[in-house]
Amino acid sequence: MVCYIEKKAFSYPITQYIIDKFSPEIVPITHYKDIFNRSHQNFNRQKNQNTFILAVKDDVSFYKGSKFCNSRGFENFYYSTQILGCLYNCEYCYIGGMYPCGYPVIFVNEDDFLNEAERLKNAYIPISYETDLLAFEGIYPFHKKWIDLARKRPDLLIESRTKSANVDKLPDNPPPNLLLGFSLSPIEINKFEKKAPPLEKRIKALKLAMKKGYNIEIAIDPIIKTDNFKEIYKNFIEYLKNEIDLSKINIEIGAFRMNKDFLKRLRKIHLSEITWYPYEIKDKEARYKDEKEIIEYVKGLT
Repeated sequence: MVCYIEKKAFSYPITQYIIDKFSPEIVPITHYKDIFNRSHQNFNRQKNQNTFILAVKDDVSFYKGSKFCNSRGFENFYYSTQILGCLYNCEYCYIGGMYPCGYPVIFVNEDDFLNEAERLKNAYIPISYETDLLAFEGIYPFHKKWIDLARKRPDLLIESRTKSANVDKLPDNPPPNLLLGFSLSPIEINKFEKKAPPLEKRIKALKLAMKKGYNIEIAIDPIIKTDNFKEIYKNFIEYLKNEIDLSKINIEIGAFRMNKDFLKRLRKIHLSEITWYPYEIKDKEARYKDEKEIIEYVKGLT
């Protein structure tokens, strides 16, 4: 492991925890953007390297949730960016179109993020909006304090969405306003989800999360319109029904959609049938022309 570490980040407990646990090769830096924002980086090559950037976020503020996402009925919908980037490299993920660097940035001043969340009232707060926070749980127990906050503040709905199988690293008996969402895709779509666990492992993790008392949700999002996708998703839903009682779990369903500028940059990273599909561009958004029909078809299967 290689860690680029801001000089001011060395004094934080997360930094020392990671250093003590992994004994990484340390490269001191002045500011994370000196590495993260460089031009002409090879995103895919960086994704295959075990390298992280540890930094301090000076101005910790949450961002208004995207119109692409479900606000769950909350007027206050803000997301946390405790980590920028992901361990996975999914070909359909907007993160590849947002950032020039494949190295994740871990902001080590976690208490500042929690304090910012405490300022909100009656709010929906996704904590894995620009990352998969649970995927990093083997590096540091990021969820512990968020679960404690959820227990203390029942007016907050804190969501962690994941493709990870790291549920065994989470504590038992969390409060119901800590929502753990599992992003599930058909086996045929897993090939586009580079480095992410296969469907079988995610299902196993989901079942374990239920036993541990977590409020669970399934996200079939984004639906990918690949060859024979109707048969693929029909078999996928039948498989889920055989593994899980879907009547007891909320299911979020959505089709691929992306800001056109993110998609343009993503096409430089992934030469893929997903990135190069002839989407319809309206209002600076790339979507399937038959998006509504696609979503309704999959909803009908559930």
